[in-house]
Amino acid sequence: MKLVIVSDSHGSTDSVLKVVRHEKPDMLIHLGDLEDSRATVEAGLPSPLMPCVFIKGNCDYSSQGDLSGMSVFSLKGHRFLCTHGHLQHVNYGLDNLLYTAEENKCDIALYGHTHAPFDEFLEVPFTGRKIHVLNPGSIARPRGGSQKSYIVMTIKDDGAYEVLFKNP
Repeated sequence: MKLVIVSDSHGSTDSVLKVVRHEKPDMLIHLGDLEDSRATVEAGLPSPLMPCVFIKGNCDYSSQGDLSGMSVFSLKGHRFLCTHGHLQHVNYGLDNLLYTAEENKCDIALYGHTHAPFDEFLEVPFTGRKIHVLNPGSIARPRGGSQKSYIVMTIKDDGAYEVLFKNP
């Protein structure tokens, strides 16, 4: 299964759709600051049946309730936490994100908000459990000297997975 994970498109829906058309994923995850309607993105997808997760970011003021603040789901033996990150204050550290992932029994935590790519296995304080923490960066407005980026995650039936950071 192939997932495309993007964040912080800030109205650049064409960038998201271009990546989806190029990568041909089985699932799209947008980690917030879409600044467009979910329906606009879904209307441009190659398949109307493609599963999508859309998270509400701090700049998604007019989302009309069609975006959620957080999503937790299981896929191929992994439990995913998807959040924008502003509510976990990721600009000041990742402990709150790790605690949220731990509370939800997740082994993969996806976030955006910082506009900078991130990929590390981090240990949850006090439990010692490792969580794979990923941020795709921004597909439209990178920060900190990074380039526009997104993630392609491929998960095999046995749960083994590969993470690739790409530039549009």
